[in-house]
Amino acid sequence: MAGAARVRRMRLGVVTTSYPRFPGDPAGNFVAAHVAAIRALGHRVEVIAAGDADAAALRVASGLFYRGGAPDALERSPLRAGIAAAAFAARLTAAVTRRARGWDAVVAHWLAPSALAALPSRRPLLAIAHGGDVFTLRRLHLLGPALHALARADARLVFVSEQLRAVARAAAPSLAWLDRAIVQPMGVDVARFAALPRAPADPPIVLVAARLVPIKGVDVAIAAMCHVRGARLVVAGDGPERPRLAARGAATFLGEVTTDRRDDLLRTASVVVVPSRIAPSGRTEGTPAIALEALAAGVPVIASAVGGLCELPGVRLVPPDDPRALGRAIDQVIAEPPAPAALRAGVENLDWREIAHRLLRE
Repeated sequence: MAGAARVRRMRLGVVTTSYPRFPGDPAGNFVAAHVAAIRALGHRVEVIAAGDADAAALRVASGLFYRGGAPDALERSPLRAGIAAAAFAARLTAAVTRRARGWDAVVAHWLAPSALAALPSRRPLLAIAHGGDVFTLRRLHLLGPALHALARADARLVFVSEQLRAVARAAAPSLAWLDRAIVQPMGVDVARFAALPRAPADPPIVLVAARLVPIKGVDVAIAAMCHVRGARLVVAGDGPERPRLAARGAATFLGEVTTDRRDDLLRTASVVVVPSRIAPSGRTEGTPAIALEALAAGVPVIASAVGGLCELPGVRLVPPDDPRALGRAIDQVIAEPPAPAALRAGVENLDWREIAHRLLRE
């Protein structure tokens, strides 16, 4: 990849699962931002993603990667989801192999299925591990073999957190190739979010923006509001847990929102909460995009001390699955919010233009 990256204009294939299906779709929005940053560098990009046909990407049919998410589906229904995942991986591999004849290199978001699907193409490969892919492979006892296959292909490997690289090292302790891996959180459009005019609502809004699945810990945020004075909880997102969570009350559920609506919510929120937990399988979060977006907008972030969230500057950390600790932190941050400029400064080095260039250069 390093040699290919020195070519001024490349033909790149970006292989991903989630990718926006319509303007304003939040699904895979950070991948679309990465693609836009690569194109801004002068490269031609073709995207292959899961979903129904549209003009934004070459789509490979699958219902696994939206709303609930593939890792959660595989944990809920291993056999049914596993068959669907294997069939999709075969179709994705065939599509990538066909299209890669016209590419100089491949950028794959998620090791499985995307990076593994790119291996038969024998193109230089940048493989980005996000979290759910790593933990799903580990649960299936396939992480070590997958890493060795990527090493044999001399892929450039990126982890979005140091914690994920540690998980990989534990699965393949003899693989010195992992020492060359890049640890790089994904990017954010710093200028766009910094330009959002802050107008916190009264009473204060506590915002959770997440898929409604157990690992996101939205139930913890709902329970925490019993310990918060004078604020209201707004939940933006959808998923299979919504009926159970909505039945508990104590929150306004907006469903899935567009990126423009998300921006409006960031303008008016007093704090963004990311109450993720460690799943029974051991799976944790990588680096949720909403945490980066909130910080870039100057909005305080309170998050569980799990996964890549522990590595983000400016985040107020609390123990996972502890509503009282979360409630106290919310009260304190609303009463004495950190300076927006300091929050923005912590992520200014994560602008997509810089990261896209860095990943291709390295």
